[in-house]
Amino acid sequence: MTSEAFDVVIAGGGLAGLSASAFLATHGVSSLLVEKHRGLSIHPRARGLNPRAMELLRSLRLDRQLMAAAAGFAGFVTRAQVESLAGRELNSVTLPTPARLRDISPAQWCLCSQDRAEPFLRAKAESLGASMRFGVELMDFEQDSDGVVARIRDRDSGAEQPVHARYLIAADGARGTIRERLGIGLTGPGVLAHQMSILFRADLRPYLRDRRFAVCQIQNQDVRGILAHDDTLQVGTLIVRFQPEAGQQPADFTDERCQSLIRAAVGDPDLHTELLAVLPWEMAATSADRYLDGRVLLIGDAAHVLPPAGGFGASAGMQDAHNLAWKIASVLRGTAGPSLLTTYDTERRPIGELTMRQSHLRIASGTGVTVRAAPAELLDELTLTFGYGYRSPAICLEDDSDPSAPVDPRTLSGIPGTRAPHLELNDGVDQMSTLDLFGPGLVLLTGKDGEQWLHTAAAVTRRLGVPIDVHLIGRELTDVTGAWDQAYGVGGDGAVLVRPDGFVAWRTAQPGAGRSAEVALAGAINHVLCRGQETT
Repeated sequence: MTSEAFDVVIAGGGLAGLSASAFLATHGVSSLLVEKHRGLSIHPRARGLNPRAMELLRSLRLDRQLMAAAAGFAGFVTRAQVESLAGRELNSVTLPTPARLRDISPAQWCLCSQDRAEPFLRAKAESLGASMRFGVELMDFEQDSDGVVARIRDRDSGAEQPVHARYLIAADGARGTIRERLGIGLTGPGVLAHQMSILFRADLRPYLRDRRFAVCQIQNQDVRGILAHDDTLQVGTLIVRFQPEAGQQPADFTDERCQSLIRAAVGDPDLHTELLAVLPWEMAATSADRYLDGRVLLIGDAAHVLPPAGGFGASAGMQDAHNLAWKIASVLRGTAGPSLLTTYDTERRPIGELTMRQSHLRIASGTGVTVRAAPAELLDELTLTFGYGYRSPAICLEDDSDPSAPVDPRTLSGIPGTRAPHLELNDGVDQMSTLDLFGPGLVLLTGKDGEQWLHTAAAVTRRLGVPIDVHLIGRELTDVTGAWDQAYGVGGDGAVLVRPDGFVAWRTAQPGAGRSAEVALAGAINHVLCRGQETT
């Protein structure tokens, strides 16, 4: 039986798995992604990517392609309850224009649905050397202190083979088996509703008229649900609930019944429709009790399932993959200690739980669909997207700060454990962001008077064998808004160490000259990479 070896095996080819494949490839990590379905899903599912996810896709140079793919959704600004598309409107509101984020991020919301985004990610990962096999499923796996042996099977030929890897990433979704196989429990409210997504083709233009819906609730005697449509106005998705406790099952949704529901939702009994696919799924709110078990790491829906309110689910899975990729790469290269990987759970699990509970609160309070006042404990969208922080051994925490308490991202000030603030820069040719400076290695930012840090960083690199990129903000790169001091809090000759995932790891207001600066920087890097103090 032929055996193959990779650094990482990824089980699951959705947004989280594809993102992991792409991010690992940018770090030079070999991976094999296996997905039991024979191709990417045609269901839109996630209908948007939040600005933090777009920042990550910017690092892959995919942001412009995805924004172009979503251009047709620009006018989808109506939230309404209707009897049917052709019938009476019960209430309607125009959603506010998304806040301009120029002072927070170079990215914006992108209304690119999952079925359009996934092909870009797949192509990017493969262009970077990642291996992918669709129609191939993970049957079993065994792990020990050295790695993982995964048994995979080709669904067409039935052929099986073992694959050896150092790590296994479970991106197999909410119904995946890896988490259960490991005996990892779930926290949270659980299943909230059973849903059926009915994807269809029909000419919706006569019924939409000049309206373009972000959310459209259908309420009539024959159907209650959500009707979404794409920018061609020719493809729609009707989402309705069913109740297993009342004996209802997915098999009840025959072609005839689906056609009847679609016609009732549109409001035309003679509508010509083409049924494309149906997909049963659970609206749930759960978080895994741990995100890693030995050499197996959970990401995306395998780690947390979020109700579809606020558009956080797909983006959270991509952030999991981004946090994890540089850590796996660092451990594999030997520049980090193995315990760095435990910080994936330490950092991402609290954020997964927070986002899950905030998404559930949006559903429970009605703010996810209907127009109601938000409850006091609900965090605003930008705080939940950008304002969270990490407390872990991979952060040099400051005594007087707690980065784990979410804050308004406009108040971020370079505190270790928080996302490095965005500043507009100019390199003499192009406008750019501080975010464009991060990854795949450690980055040291310093102010216009911090030239001594160039020499100190070079000395530390020779000493530790860890590359450090150094950038002088306000000198090498023009600080367009002059906000360096306020944004990072270290003055013109201090320094800020930023991890490959764009989170601040350490900072000092001290200048970079002398032995003390070298010892401080080396100690910070050893701390962040969980190397101990063997080389200080």
